[in-house]
Amino acid sequence: MLNVFILQWKRLFKRPLLVFMFLALTVVFVYFMGGAQMNASVTVPVYSEDLSTEEMETWLDHLNSDESMIFEATDAQTAEEDIRMNESPFAVELEEDNYRFLVGREDEHLPVVSQHINQIFREQIRLENVREEFTDTEIEVEEFLTMETTSQGDLSGEYNAYQLQVLVGMTLYFVMYTILFLQMNLVEEKEIGTWNRLVTSPVPKTQLYLGHLLHYFLVGIIQVSLSFFILTNLMNINLGTNYVSMLAVVLSFIFTTVSLGMLLVGLVPTPQTLQVIIPIVATGFAMLGGAFWPLEIVSNDFILFLAELIPIKHGLTGMLEALQYNRSLGELIQPIGILLLMGILFIGIGINLMERSTKR
Repeated sequence: MLNVFILQWKRLFKRPLLVFMFLALTVVFVYFMGGAQMNASVTVPVYSEDLSTEEMETWLDHLNSDESMIFEATDAQTAEEDIRMNESPFAVELEEDNYRFLVGREDEHLPVVSQHINQIFREQIRLENVREEFTDTEIEVEEFLTMETTSQGDLSGEYNAYQLQVLVGMTLYFVMYTILFLQMNLVEEKEIGTWNRLVTSPVPKTQLYLGHLLHYFLVGIIQVSLSFFILTNLMNINLGTNYVSMLAVVLSFIFTTVSLGMLLVGLVPTPQTLQVIIPIVATGFAMLGGAFWPLEIVSNDFILFLAELIPIKHGLTGMLEALQYNRSLGELIQPIGILLLMGILFIGIGINLMERSTKR
């Protein structure tokens, strides 16, 4: 096994361009997709047909407490026209004690804006209820709510959901690309007959497979580690200290990706065919799995069902839960278990197909 493992590394050192290229693409994509959004603000049109000018200005002051969101007053006709002309994805209509969204198209900022408005409305309604009961403690209640809101704002600033989505999603996407393209060597060995000679050599098949798979597995770990190290320092993102949970999710995802590669190697007869299939599989999995956009904006039930069958979806879910909510290893047993189950299924079918093609 060790000789096979070392041989794969020697082959990689002779042609390292592939790994470096996908590592560079990870950095470039994440930086320009996530890093460019660090200081960007979301402009949200706000209108009301019930509130007076003074009440509207008061609500705008409350809503503009988050610097990453700019709520601008407009009228209903202008808001509808902007949405119709695709100049704004959505607008907000305010009422005295309620609000509603006028949505023209799905947007990745919509869940964040909705959460912010909901929080502001709940706080203001809670404050009004307290004012009615205890008018003499109004100032103390306002100070308490201000302190609470500031604390939540600091926490959301520390973990930018969009940046983490891009960072993790693009890293998993390009790691899948790297591993699958490296496994093209197996198809080449099958085509020229080298694999058949190795199988019939004194080297046990188990060691032969383990030497290859361990090499791809280690390459994936190194690429993920370098991507996270470079990008977190480049974009000033704090990943926290939940290392055990993050490591478990990453290892599970890499194992599933290596197993998927073995399945493709067993199915595909030539390197040229695999070269065509890999971009389709990797990109399709990334799109369905939520690496390019949050699955929260997807409403099609069939697409959401397909996402459950995609390894990237469960890897992304596990990583985001470990990063954003500091989930323990026991709490991440579902995404990790699904990834391991997929990996076992893929590698079992893939090795079986490899053995059948070798016998022929």
